[in-house]
Amino acid sequence: MDENILELRSVTKSYVPGINVIENMNLSIRRGELVTFLGPSGCGKTTTLRMIGGFDLPDSGEILLHGQDIGQLPPNERPINTVFQKYALFPFLNIYDNIAFGLRQKKMDKDLIRQKVRHALTVVDLEGFEKRGIDSLSGGQQQRVAVARAIVNEPEILLLDEPLSALDHKMRLEMQAEIRNMHDNLGMTFIYVTHDQEEAMNLSDRIVVMANGVIQQEGAPEEIYDRPANIFVADFIGTSNIFAGVVTDKRRARFAGTTFKTNTELPAGTRIEAVIRPENVEITDPNDAAITATVTGDIYKGAYHEITAEFGKYEVTAHYRRHEEVGSQIGINFPRDSIHLMPHDMDTNVFEGVVSDDGSVDFTYFTLAFPADERTFRPGDKVTISFEPSDADLSDDEEAGFTRGNIDTIIYIGDHYTYIVRGDNDEEYYVDDDWLWNMGDRVSVVVAPDRFRLKV
Repeated sequence: MDENILELRSVTKSYVPGINVIENMNLSIRRGELVTFLGPSGCGKTTTLRMIGGFDLPDSGEILLHGQDIGQLPPNERPINTVFQKYALFPFLNIYDNIAFGLRQKKMDKDLIRQKVRHALTVVDLEGFEKRGIDSLSGGQQQRVAVARAIVNEPEILLLDEPLSALDHKMRLEMQAEIRNMHDNLGMTFIYVTHDQEEAMNLSDRIVVMANGVIQQEGAPEEIYDRPANIFVADFIGTSNIFAGVVTDKRRARFAGTTFKTNTELPAGTRIEAVIRPENVEITDPNDAAITATVTGDIYKGAYHEITAEFGKYEVTAHYRRHEEVGSQIGINFPRDSIHLMPHDMDTNVFEGVVSDDGSVDFTYFTLAFPADERTFRPGDKVTISFEPSDADLSDDEEAGFTRGNIDTIIYIGDHYTYIVRGDNDEEYYVDDDWLWNMGDRVSVVVAPDRFRLKV
């Protein structure tokens, strides 16, 4: 499995000029690997799959199969087959004829077709179903026919675009196991697309987490879960307690109002986000704990109780074996080995602009005017403006702020929400706010004039 079968090099794709759906993607996939593209709707995972399959063409970059660029080849000239979200089975053909369709298009010998179709039916556990009509099958069975139709052509790579999204939860779990078994038995390279974190964890050799057309992290499921690269991954994969803080000295960090022993090698003064998974939060007697908290919720989940508790301005979620009464006092500890620290990566908002003749500054996406007595620049000067996420607020009045857009990402950081607002020209603004907004809300970004930092 060491040989790379597929490589994406500097691949970029846009459907609207100036707004990239995929941004300079670089990725290698090894022969026989099961790789899952995981991310929220609109992150670019299906577009990437379609470019690999030949249904979309990249604007720039290379898609290499065994080192040869196939980026401009049509789908029928690539040794790659696809199982679509809507299985695209022919309702007027029975199961046998659906599976045999591609082989007949190649004018293959009838006996060889029969042999290949029967083998494919065995792989997907549908022997004896050859004469059944498509409409007589359950969703899970139709999914298996779609897989059989794809693998019967013996492609080098099988692409699966959210093939289980129409199934109920129990059937999804069963089909996940079947897809994993098929992959292991066939030895074929599978590339899978889903927005379901549990599905990605159950299936994958490697997960590629995407957001806004950019790979956020790639690695084995355990690595992605235990050591997320940034707060987007930590928040998107499973449930996390995330707190902003700073490294205070060797192997110590302060967050959630307390200093904790950690395993960090980051230098003192580094701004960080600390991640503690709920199953690693220790609940104990308040006298034996670093934190005393008040229980605000207890939801029984079957295998555990999901406990929420507040301390000061912070909130924590824990998975615990026993019920805790709402309003009761509990102790909270974060064991050293369970604290994962990530360098702060929600960048300061920085924009470059040029001074106009009237003294205002054009920043590509917006224009700001400055009082004449505060200007330290001249027309034509290039200037940079910046502000911290904590310097900004959100408003539902589109005229209240200096720019506007829609909420694209929401992450809860212990005592506040961090938002990514995507502007009308695809630019990003990072904003911290105490209030909970909704995904997609139309907002303006408000920054007091004295909070802007201007540099010529």
